[in-house]
Amino acid sequence: MMAKSGPSIGLFGGSFNPAHAGHRHVADAGLRELQLDQVWWLVSPQNPLKSAQPSASDRAKTIDNLDLPYAMRISHIETRLKTRYTVDLLCQLRAQYPTTRFVYMIGSDNLAQMPRWKDWQTVFDMVPVAVIARPGAPLKARLGQVARQMAGSRLPEQQAHALKDCSAPCWTYLTLPLNSISSSAIRAKHTAN
Repeated sequence: MMAKSGPSIGLFGGSFNPAHAGHRHVADAGLRELQLDQVWWLVSPQNPLKSAQPSASDRAKTIDNLDLPYAMRISHIETRLKTRYTVDLLCQLRAQYPTTRFVYMIGSDNLAQMPRWKDWQTVFDMVPVAVIARPGAPLKARLGQVARQMAGSRLPEQQAHALKDCSAPCWTYLTLPLNSISSSAIRAKHTAN
């Protein structure tokens, strides 16, 4: 079933503590493989599953260092809308941008822990979801609870370019070359120095 006909925007949410080349790799892959018009980097004001973090504005500055292309932008919409959970943000975005074709983009590490998200099934029911392989999680994510429950809604990777035109629930898994950089490794290195 085909979805709306407006611009296609990848929503790439995260803590970005700090943002790094691995995040940029995921965003670039989503933009290219899903053939999106734009990617919005959604800086979480405070991830409910993580301990206290630097301010969203400080974490957004680390994204600035990645030299984003024109089709990508940093968004503070979660802070402006005062949303804490992805499902609540998507509700508001769909109401404010009724013709936009949103695709929610996550790394495979997030797919593995998604059962801990508030109303994760509703997220899949609201917008198509693109999962981009990340080191350490591909097999666990592809065999995990979410992948099993949503197996009937999975779009083959070869058709990922059509995801933006699909009605939810629909998702795909992109198995691209991996980038092994992680925020936790960067933080650990800075703590050790």
